[in-house]
Amino acid sequence: MFVYYPSCNFTMASKEGSKKIKEYLKEKHGMRIEGCCRPGHKSLTDQDTAVTICHSCSAIVKETVPEANEISVWGILDSDKEFPWPDLHGEKITLQDCWRAGDKKSLHDAVRNIMKKMNIEIVELEENYEKSEFCGVFRYNPMKEGNIKIAPNYFVKQMEGKLELRTEEEQQKLMEEHCSQYTTDRVVCYCNSCLRGVKQGVGNGVHLMDLIMQTA
Repeated sequence: MFVYYPSCNFTMASKEGSKKIKEYLKEKHGMRIEGCCRPGHKSLTDQDTAVTICHSCSAIVKETVPEANEISVWGILDSDKEFPWPDLHGEKITLQDCWRAGDKKSLHDAVRNIMKKMNIEIVELEENYEKSEFCGVFRYNPMKEGNIKIAPNYFVKQMEGKLELRTEEEQQKLMEEHCSQYTTDRVVCYCNSCLRGVKQGVGNGVHLMDLIMQTA
């Protein structure tokens, strides 16, 4: 069975967008909708495929239940032949790739395919795909204890030597400097941390799911 993990962070940031995609996946794809991935991962079996919208959820379910399959919700939607894509009439929108998705080529491709299906003219950054170093302020703060406890391989071992702890003032400056490169009115993100970073840097960020669900 396909099991969707809606991301606590995305749900809090976009209650309407999260509600709409959960309803669609349940009604059109027969998915089981879980809540938080931390307790929710315990229901997964080797016969299930976890569908994620969040990099942390993806890491947690893959580390805690390695026998289950995992795919991004973008891959599901990209292969959906009947999805009613909105038409954004050729709007130029910058795509902000995420550092934590650097090794996820299928996710990169699905995101771009989806944007093209919505008639968006994608503006690529110089540091895109696996070259992106951006994940908002994720890398500039200590990892959360709850994440460390449940998925230490990802949040401790894989992050070793990759974090650069910065003060709040330094983080703010870094976000503003990063956002100064954008040349379009809107910037689309598929990562919660990236989106918060764009908004912190005073960029006009929007989550890809909110564009899809027309809740932004």
